[in-house]
Amino acid sequence: MYAYITGKVDSLWPNAAVIEAAGVGYLIFTNAYTIAALKAGEQAKLFTRLIVREDEQSLYGFHTMEEKTMFEKLIAISGIGPKVALSVLSTLKVSDIGAAVISGNSAAFEAVPGIGKKTAQRLVLELKEKVSVEDAIGTAGEALPVDVIGEAAAALMGLGYQRQEALNALSAVQALGDTAEDLVLLALKRMAR
Repeated sequence: MYAYITGKVDSLWPNAAVIEAAGVGYLIFTNAYTIAALKAGEQAKLFTRLIVREDEQSLYGFHTMEEKTMFEKLIAISGIGPKVALSVLSTLKVSDIGAAVISGNSAAFEAVPGIGKKTAQRLVLELKEKVSVEDAIGTAGEALPVDVIGEAAAALMGLGYQRQEALNALSAVQALGDTAEDLVLLALKRMAR
C-alpha cells in the first residue's frame, strides 16, 4: 500500500522512528542499521511495508530497498514474523545474510536474539532459493563478473574472512584468474602477505 514515506524524522526509538509527512506522524518499526542512518529533525525516506493482522496494522520501514527486500524474503518463511525479521536485520547486514546463506553458515543466524540452532538451519535452507549472489557481495562487487566473484567471495567468507576483506582481495586479483578457484587461491596468497 505504501511504497515509501518521505518526511521529517520526529523522533527515534530503539526499534522505531516517527516520520512526519503531510502533518501525519507515522510510527514505523525498523532495524538498528536504519535507526543509525536517521537523525531527528532531518528529512528521511524510508521504503515501507504495511502488515495487517487481525488486531493491528503495523508499518515497517528501511533505509535501503535491499533491506526491505530482505525483510520480505524473511517474513515469507513460515514461523518468521516481522519482529524476528527485524532482529535478523538489526544483527546482520543484507550482504552478511546473503553470504551466510550462500556459504551455508547457519551459525551467523544463531547470533541473532530469538533464533536457535534449528531455526537458523531452516533459515539457511529456505533462503537458499531466495538469496542471490548480489545479496552476498553487495554493490562493491558490481564491476566484477557476478557468478565467478560471488562464488569466490562466498568461499572466502565461508573460511571466516569478512565480506569487505574478501572483496578487497578479490578485486586486487580479479584480472589474474578466470575461475572462482583461481581467484580464491590468489586472494588467499594476497591476504597472507
